[in-house]
Amino acid sequence: MKLKDLISCDYDLEIEKITDDSRTKGKNILFVCVKGLTVDGHNFVDAAVSNGATCILAEHPVDTTVPVIVVKDTVRTMNEILNKFYENPLQKLKLIGVTGTDGKTTTSEMMFQILNMLGHETGYIGTNGIRSKNYSQENDYTTPLQEDLFRALSGFMNDDCEYVSMEATGERLGTGKMDGISFDASIFTNLTRDALDLFKTMENYGAAKSKLMSYTKEDGICVINADDPYKDMFIEAAKAPVVTYGVNEKADVYAEDIDIKYSKLSFTMKGALGTHVIKSSLSGIFNVYNLMAVTIVINHFGFSVEDIIRCIEKLAPIEARQTIVDHGQPFRVIVDYAHTANAVKNLVEYIRSTMTVGKLKIVVGAGGSRDVHRRTDMAEYCTANADYNYFTIEDARFEDPKMLVDTMVSTVPEATNYELIVDRDEAITKAINDAEEGDTILILGKGAEKYMMTMGKPVPRLNDIERADTALDELGYTN
Repeated sequence: MKLKDLISCDYDLEIEKITDDSRTKGKNILFVCVKGLTVDGHNFVDAAVSNGATCILAEHPVDTTVPVIVVKDTVRTMNEILNKFYENPLQKLKLIGVTGTDGKTTTSEMMFQILNMLGHETGYIGTNGIRSKNYSQENDYTTPLQEDLFRALSGFMNDDCEYVSMEATGERLGTGKMDGISFDASIFTNLTRDALDLFKTMENYGAAKSKLMSYTKEDGICVINADDPYKDMFIEAAKAPVVTYGVNEKADVYAEDIDIKYSKLSFTMKGALGTHVIKSSLSGIFNVYNLMAVTIVINHFGFSVEDIIRCIEKLAPIEARQTIVDHGQPFRVIVDYAHTANAVKNLVEYIRSTMTVGKLKIVVGAGGSRDVHRRTDMAEYCTANADYNYFTIEDARFEDPKMLVDTMVSTVPEATNYELIVDRDEAITKAINDAEEGDTILILGKGAEKYMMTMGKPVPRLNDIERADTALDELGYTN
């Protein structure tokens, strides 16, 4: 595509790729200088040119041998250019964004499944990958970087998708990487302590997440958890009409008569959408919230609540959410992506209230290069509420793994119901080997992820489900 067709300029250059990564090699590259949290792309122009960049998009003049176009905001402009480069997917797809600390993946997956069941091709972007009926794409992040995001949207568009259900992380929203991207609907699930290494305060964290509401089209809908203490921040940021949902508050849409059993829940949804009984095999109080939010959004697009409820009853399990690894062993093994203290609390309360267990044993870690309180909060909760714990690493990133697990237990010096095992695979194997009849083993934090981030690089490994399969096989329990 010609550069002058992407942005107003006098340069008659052919552009074959748009990137903000100076290491990208090729020909006819438009390099966009983006100021990140730790590096400034303006300092890498020479590297970009040596790798094939034939034009630079910058926020101030830079000394180089190729044309430079100066704009006020390179991030927003990059989104506008990418949209044109990929034939305007933002104008052709209905985008549904889900943000919050916990519940993004489950809510986005529910949306994806139900819309497809209703006969409308839908794409999914999030922790569980990038995919639609006939399209898939590698994804190293919950919310992809700009170039990868638009490539995914283009793939969905070419796969005849009408909707896209996607997770929107605080990091992408807070750093402006989604500026200029409009959503047809948005959901706020909850806000609990997380990512404070980046945002420093809960108020900053909430302000970043709430940007999704301001990115929602005026004729769209903002669906907000009325039970969350930070709800007002999201309501105030909303540009579209707001519909609230909840259990503890008389929200616009609310749940009563909640009955939660193992792998089974039912509740009566009341309020703005009328009175309806909802049943699902996806259980837990957190899924009462998720199902209400999804129902509100899909109904906004013109589908009847009755049709949505029929689809809810057919929802398949969400990958790596309450995944039971069953080889016929006399104890339960459950893998879940829960990786914040709040998510673990919700899961443990569900397990305790719906299953008859012997001892509850948890394998869990905490991510390196993240807010230290995230890992200590996890250890405090687990040592207080589980019978035994195997503390290990989640993603060490740039931290020393041994120091990471030592820090986890630094605020629970009196606790004795744990052991530290740096190697995650070893921790999973030992927990399963130690299990006794009637026990429940929860393996938390990584889910279906097939890598471990070490020194900034993804190191391939069996995911937690596969590792549990292997450990059970080795004990003679064949699947």
